[in-house]
Amino acid sequence: MTLDLDTFFSASARSMRRSLIRELLKLTARGGIISFAGGFPDPATFPVTELQEVTRDILADQAHRALQYSTTEGDPRLRDELARWMAKDGITANRDQILVTSGSQQGLDLVGRIFLDPGDVVVVELPSYMAALQVFRACRAEMVGVPQDEEGMQTDRLAQVLADLARRGRRPKFIYVVPDFQNPSGITWTEERRRGLLQLAAQYDTLVVEDNPYREIRFEGTPPPPIQSLDGGARTIYLSTFSKTLCPGLRIGWMVAREEVIAQLVTAKQGMDLCSPAFTQAIAAEMLRRDILYRRLPVITAVYRRKRDAMLRALQREMPPGVRWTRPQGGLFLWVRLPAGMDTEALLAEAVERERVAYVVGSGFHADGGGQEAMRLNFSYPSEEEIDEGIRRLARLVQRHLPLSTSSTIPRTTVSD
Repeated sequence: MTLDLDTFFSASARSMRRSLIRELLKLTARGGIISFAGGFPDPATFPVTELQEVTRDILADQAHRALQYSTTEGDPRLRDELARWMAKDGITANRDQILVTSGSQQGLDLVGRIFLDPGDVVVVELPSYMAALQVFRACRAEMVGVPQDEEGMQTDRLAQVLADLARRGRRPKFIYVVPDFQNPSGITWTEERRRGLLQLAAQYDTLVVEDNPYREIRFEGTPPPPIQSLDGGARTIYLSTFSKTLCPGLRIGWMVAREEVIAQLVTAKQGMDLCSPAFTQAIAAEMLRRDILYRRLPVITAVYRRKRDAMLRALQREMPPGVRWTRPQGGLFLWVRLPAGMDTEALLAEAVERERVAYVVGSGFHADGGGQEAMRLNFSYPSEEEIDEGIRRLARLVQRHLPLSTSSTIPRTTVSD
């Protein structure tokens, strides 16, 4: 008799979906494929020499502590350094308001664990970060999307969504946003939109989850204040990470929230992993104490600025009329929209098998099932030469499938989604 294991899985497990990006990365690992799919940092930005020095010093002077279990809240010295790190952006927090996580993705999972019951409502951007949608879907939450434009989530549309939910006697548990160089679009919210979000959150008595992993990677312009700094953390749960600036291998992320929220998050984390690695926390704390990351940020942003510019030039040069894309002021991604009627998911197999180039389909970032004509492109990991060649291959694919109705008079341009 064959054992039907599906009958043993929980309802939550059965609702889970594999990450489109992680599955695609398995395919592109075969070699010979230029991948714009993942969000990997450029290894050339990793501070290898400094990490070697810091690691050697820690093992010489702190091994008894750094190789032991840590507290669930995180190394107190790291939390103090994180408070100092965030102060430059106007975020005021003490160590008791900070929880160290194993990457910011663990923070999202913890948010789902302590706030969401099946059927709860979460308001998200359209498009929104795919891995966050994956967490909320696993919690069996109902996601309601609000479109964005070049200034961020459209607050008039958000007001309509919240009012409609209120009329039906429903209140979202939180509004999830990525306001700086958003993944996937690359868009940055204006300060006006950030303040408007907080006003609506207060009016409809809900929370804001601000996911901010890319803020430090700014190429141009003046940074708006974090949402958390605008309300002093009264309604905002703030998440960030060093995966995009220091290196992802350390798996150092953190959360900032009111102490009563942190206490609940700590309880949930204890049942998950007891604590994040003490060794990597000690390394991160020392890298911050010595101001190594502060000094390296200009070098990191210069690398990614060159790559962004290379991708923008290649898109302008290669893409046929009717294709539009964003021009991010920072971060790791930009968002491409093909003419109406085109389906990036339907084109993906041909892109990989024939053109040997990969991207992430737009539908994976849409809680409402939309985004078929869009794709996310990563510029941080491929070389400038690979960017040129990859966009050339991608343009060939698009040109072959361009609708006949697309007029040659439609310009190639940047666009906000």
